[in-house]
Amino acid sequence: MPDATDPAPDTNMTPSVNNPSSGSSPAPIILRSATPESEFNSLIFSRIFNHRRPDLSSSTIPWQHSRHPHAYCKPLTVSDVVACVDFARKKDKRIAIRSGGHSWACWSIRYDSILLDMIDFEGGVGSIRWEREMGEGVVSCGPAVTSGGLNEFLAEGGRMFPGGHCPDVGLGGFLLQGGMGWNCKNWGWACEYVVGVDVVTAGLEVLHINETKNRDLFHAARGAGPAFPAVVTRFYMKTLSLLPMWQSLYFFDITKFKEVLEWLIELSPTASPTLEIVLVSSFVPQSSPTPTLTAVFTSFAPSHTAALSALTPIHTSLPCPPSASPNHPSRFCEPTSLPEEYAAQLAGNAAPGFRTRSDNAYLSNDLSPAQVAAALDPAFSSLPTKQSTALWFSMNPTSRRARKGDMMLSMQSDHYFSVYAVWEEEKDDGVCDSWVRDVFARLEEQEGTLAGSYLGDADFQFRKAGGKFWGEGRGDPGDVKAKWDGEGRICGLLEGHEALGEGVRG
Repeated sequence: MPDATDPAPDTNMTPSVNNPSSGSSPAPIILRSATPESEFNSLIFSRIFNHRRPDLSSSTIPWQHSRHPHAYCKPLTVSDVVACVDFARKKDKRIAIRSGGHSWACWSIRYDSILLDMIDFEGGVGSIRWEREMGEGVVSCGPAVTSGGLNEFLAEGGRMFPGGHCPDVGLGGFLLQGGMGWNCKNWGWACEYVVGVDVVTAGLEVLHINETKNRDLFHAARGAGPAFPAVVTRFYMKTLSLLPMWQSLYFFDITKFKEVLEWLIELSPTASPTLEIVLVSSFVPQSSPTPTLTAVFTSFAPSHTAALSALTPIHTSLPCPPSASPNHPSRFCEPTSLPEEYAAQLAGNAAPGFRTRSDNAYLSNDLSPAQVAAALDPAFSSLPTKQSTALWFSMNPTSRRARKGDMMLSMQSDHYFSVYAVWEEEKDDGVCDSWVRDVFARLEEQEGTLAGSYLGDADFQFRKAGGKFWGEGRGDPGDVKAKWDGEGRICGLLEGHEALGEGVRG
């Protein structure tokens, strides 16, 4: 395992600029100024799933034009990363990093930056390896490895990692932002399972960070999100035993929203610790005239008997009869698996080419179940398009316990709420943007309703949520950045001043 005292690779290597076929090390840096526009744009938009993108070809809209990167690089080794950061220092450019490209706000497309696309770093999924000397079940991988790719590898050894529900989410952004993964309400945040991180700093240091080495940087690596002031090259993570999965699904008419959500809130604190509990509003099927509520209970249990023990109390306490529509029959304690759930998630996601706008909030624990339901009813009942969804995710009891170990992530409550407006055509941008904005404007007007927000579904250019992303006593990512990246070499949070072209640091 690398040590904080390991010497950095040779930083005098000259990058191969605009010569992808050179085969030299470090990896070639593709300059925008020397590359056909369509070719350069295809590189920087690679794997960006949200087609609500900055129009980089436009010179008539200043804020959009200001997002154009200076160059693109696909590093394959740590030496490549060091050389790219060194190149940025010498050219006085910033570094933007892409792991999976799954951020709603397109965090990695940044003004006048060098975009490091980590997709092929150390072989992509080939970078996954067991770290037996660090403990039983510890695994490591590069930042662009996806939740699905990691769990496919781990399954062969009877293990799993509580990564993202979407299998194509890169671990880099997911873990840095905290990681609301499988059974988060009971198992905790995915970043709590991170025991070490390899990084390249803005000062060209190659470091291994953990709870005893460079502790402040490790603290930020578990929750600072895009504000993390270094380039991650490898995560070291504890894993869990791979358990059988069982699931109950219940569909309800949207008019039953308040009744159903109040029931879920009341049962969540004492439900089986094997259970993940989610409520979704969506059009099922999309030809339906109104949204349908889906209550999802997923149990990670060692046996069918144990799963029945967890799911039967739910089944016998339904607040009202589920929908009898043949389009959405209920299920009780049926077997499922991570591959099946990943496939279902992909099938339910927006098709390629769709435009999206998301936002989220934690609702205060001081609210009664009836108050939470009343606050969220307008959003769940008024989806703007047939592809849009609203979600409530139960976080109790994780939200009530002390955090494990040293981590910046702390902002959370019993109630996680998010909306995902999804549409096809640019002409509908205004309508869908307004719907999302109105949902949260109503919540903000209700004093004492909102507790904060989660970085993973946030877009600071759209709504900054009053800056409440980190709780009291967990540190300020700005302080860590000032120590490790005082020049602002690593792109941080994408905020309004950058969108308007007002400066390149911060």
